[in-house]
Amino acid sequence: MKSSMTLDDEIRYLKGVGPARAQRFAALSIYTVRDLLEHYPFRVDDYSKLRPIDQVVPGEDVTITGRVLGVSSIHTTRGPAVRVEISDGTGVLYLVFYHMPYIAASFKRGSIVMASGKAAWRRGSMEIAHPVWQVVSGKTVEIRKGPVLPVYHLTQGLTSSAVRQVVRTALEKYGSLLKSILPEDIRHKHQLMPEPDAVYQIHFPESVEAWQAARRTLAFREMLLFQMALLLMKQGLEENGAGPRFASFARAQEFLSRLPFSLTKAQERVIGEISRDLSQGRAMNRLLQGDVGSGKTVVAAYCLVAAAENGFQGAFLVPTEVLAQQHYRNLKRLLDGTATVEILTGSTKPKERSAILERLESGEVSILLGTHALLEPGVRWRNLGLVVTDEQHRFGVRQRLVLQEKAQDGHDHRLIPHVLVMSATPIPRSLALTLYGDLDISVIDELPPGRKRVKTVALHPSERRRAYDEVRRRVARGEQAYVVCPVIEEGESGRVSAVETWEDLRKGYLRGLSVGLVHGGLPSHQKESVMKEFVAGKVQVLVSTTVIEVGVDVPNATVMVIEDADAFGLATLHQLRGRVGRGSEESICFLVASPRSKRAYERLRVMCSTYDGLKLAEMDLAERGPGQFFGTRQHGLPDINVTDLGIDLDLMAQAREEAAALVERLSGDVSGMADLLAEVKRKYGHVVLAGRSR
Repeated sequence: MKSSMTLDDEIRYLKGVGPARAQRFAALSIYTVRDLLEHYPFRVDDYSKLRPIDQVVPGEDVTITGRVLGVSSIHTTRGPAVRVEISDGTGVLYLVFYHMPYIAASFKRGSIVMASGKAAWRRGSMEIAHPVWQVVSGKTVEIRKGPVLPVYHLTQGLTSSAVRQVVRTALEKYGSLLKSILPEDIRHKHQLMPEPDAVYQIHFPESVEAWQAARRTLAFREMLLFQMALLLMKQGLEENGAGPRFASFARAQEFLSRLPFSLTKAQERVIGEISRDLSQGRAMNRLLQGDVGSGKTVVAAYCLVAAAENGFQGAFLVPTEVLAQQHYRNLKRLLDGTATVEILTGSTKPKERSAILERLESGEVSILLGTHALLEPGVRWRNLGLVVTDEQHRFGVRQRLVLQEKAQDGHDHRLIPHVLVMSATPIPRSLALTLYGDLDISVIDELPPGRKRVKTVALHPSERRRAYDEVRRRVARGEQAYVVCPVIEEGESGRVSAVETWEDLRKGYLRGLSVGLVHGGLPSHQKESVMKEFVAGKVQVLVSTTVIEVGVDVPNATVMVIEDADAFGLATLHQLRGRVGRGSEESICFLVASPRSKRAYERLRVMCSTYDGLKLAEMDLAERGPGQFFGTRQHGLPDINVTDLGIDLDLMAQAREEAAALVERLSGDVSGMADLLAEVKRKYGHVVLAGRSR
């Protein structure tokens, strides 16, 4: 019956889905009707600007339709390309695809295609490079307006048209259950659509303008909900968040005095800020930012020793097993018996795991370091007083709260453990305040003296050999190298792929060397295995995507080659560059690129002369917006797809301002807010309740 239907119904019961297709949707984390409707398209293909080929002007975004006259392969300065000749009777235009030889088979002579993209005059004719295109039905070329079609993130066995079809079915059946939850005054003030209209227009837009308006409405809604959750949690912790009071720091200070190096002034300042938090009896929630190599681990170790000194246990949560092992070795060396340290990961043997958990529950283990294994139900603490998480953008609010809630299993149910979140990802303060509204922020803005800068050199692809000659030279003297590519496999982007590069290097430039491959598409155990071999020196050259951006510490790696470097943001390039230069040898980073614009060229030039991560991040934020900091789907932003919804800084600030006003209203008149509060609770109930119900 209709009354029993909810947006949480499983999609496998929708017409056109079934068990097999439901599994494909599951690969995209789509299980329910709600998940499906919130799987927003990340762009639209606009076929509405259709014009005759003889009226196409260079530099314009246009759509043309025509008959395929022929397909040829050519060689260009950017490498091999496929060139498809199209005519509509008024003129001829070429579709060009670089580094995609396989696409030639998709164009049959005589077929009619529609294509969109930026027109350019090259090689004596009009071209569109890497167009969005589709084969259209009919036997004659018709100059008629085309549709505006949304494009979705997909998985094997699913096309955008298949997703659109299922979304249409879901909207027909469940559309009446969608509600407008934004207060009407806010909606009018910010010129937003009613949310049910926005959901329809983002999936089935009448125009590009309608799609953009829908996208902005849904982005505002998501950011408002997120900001309300963070502000409610922060408010609740300030009102009710009793934390462990650390009364003594003598052993922690002694630990610092035994270090074989002096702290920087920035480290000393941050330790002072954190010590004040730990001694006040209120739960600390602090984000610690610092560039790669700035000494965040020493600060974390100080906090963990202080916890043990005051009779509490410490948890150290990290995103990968390789990073966990790295921190474990460093902590054991730094602490030198000051506190009992154990490590727990997915590969810990059952017998060893049982022994560690038994000692953890009895209180014998002072510090437990590990991956997501620390979040499992069987992990019980006697007296958890401090949670440290490394790389905040790999762990969201949810994961932090799981560990905070585990403290309630201990002997004092009133106390909320202190939380220290560390990140080497340079995030401008304006963005950090918005994204981590529940956290206070400390920054280590100084590197230890003597740390060498990584020499950075930009090369045109025609000079690529120079980079790989340097790789061979350094490997010959016992050092290691990274090669980073922007995409896993060849695709419509025309970018250099990790898989193709790995195959080419093994057979070409680097034949005879041990060349490994790691990327986000590999199973976790396989990625971990390759990374361990690289850390151990068995793999001499590691080809990868940005999965190595965070956490890999291989002092023996002294050279990095970044292919198609102009495809990355400055903050990402800086993070990648930080993987080398971690030992005593001079290191070098090659940026191989053929910039597609003057601005892209300038960005690479800046990269070769600037080494301040926060300065580079500020430049990225100004130019590219917040989405590029977090990729397509980022765990640190619960349920918000920053890039796909086009969330920008202005929208973030507006949503945060409205959220603050709404949270203020909660102490008085809450009329008209019932649906909004219900949605905040549905999405972030554990967050809100964690701060307010104690």
